[in-house]
Amino acid sequence: MSARYSSALFLLFAVTATLPVAAAEPSPTPSTVVASQGGASITLDDIDAFAAGIPDDRRAGFFNSPMRIESIISQLLVQKQLAAEARALGLDKDAKVQRQIQLAEDDALSKARMLKLRTDMKLPDFNQLAQEEFIAHKENYVVRGRVDVKHILINTKTRSEGEAKALAETVLKEATAHPDQFDALVEKYSEDPSKGANHGLMIDAGDKKYVHEFSSAASALKKPGELSPLVKTDFGFHIIKLVERTPDKKPAFAEVKDQIVAKLRSDYIEKQLKAHGDTLRNQPMDANAELVGSLRDRYGAATDPETTVPAAK
Repeated sequence: MSARYSSALFLLFAVTATLPVAAAEPSPTPSTVVASQGGASITLDDIDAFAAGIPDDRRAGFFNSPMRIESIISQLLVQKQLAAEARALGLDKDAKVQRQIQLAEDDALSKARMLKLRTDMKLPDFNQLAQEEFIAHKENYVVRGRVDVKHILINTKTRSEGEAKALAETVLKEATAHPDQFDALVEKYSEDPSKGANHGLMIDAGDKKYVHEFSSAASALKKPGELSPLVKTDFGFHIIKLVERTPDKKPAFAEVKDQIVAKLRSDYIEKQLKAHGDTLRNQPMDANAELVGSLRDRYGAATDPETTVPAAK
């Protein structure tokens, strides 16, 4: 299992571990029991409840793994067995546990309320709005052409920045004076570790996967053979030469309509949800200043309050 999914499972189970345990489990219908262990059973309803905590766009992919499914079932079974042991010991009657159960219930209900707000929301017709957005901001939907470059890197790891810049300026003068010798200059001077494999060639160098300074300088080049000024990045100094540039493509509205509608819809929904949350958040609050102040030391003195106290969300 990947570290990413292991972390996701840990967080999800950390949340579900606080779900109510006081009420006895209803007897499951045999046809819906997915697995049983140690007197505990997992039903399809349990799996559905767990799955509801995974974002819609990730749910199918999350369950598209026998290993993850097995891990989910195992973890839920252990959780149910531990909950049964807690009930047998009377831990569900503990006042602190009761408060944790209530908080978990409030959390589940608040999420259910937000989901209902989302599903019941009356949405405007975004088709006309999408066309207006496209006409007003056509530049935002231009598909940028691909920019392929070659570069020479003079690093600042083995020399001072001043020394690296001086050498890079010398190399740039050579490249300017002998443009047909750029490949030879790459082999002679470039200290990019990937040089042996790509000989200085950077495909689609305007892409955001490259550091901003490099991609911006590469994107500014217009004609094949054109050289950039020296470009400084965290890696050192670069001399960049444009190899090939494909033209930008201006799509028709029909090509980007679905994309625009999806974004307008998402932005609208999130704006409405935020407005509802702000309405609740901005209501007058009565707070006991003395008790609020006492929370700072209620759980022990923090050695570094700035890093040990979680930020409010």
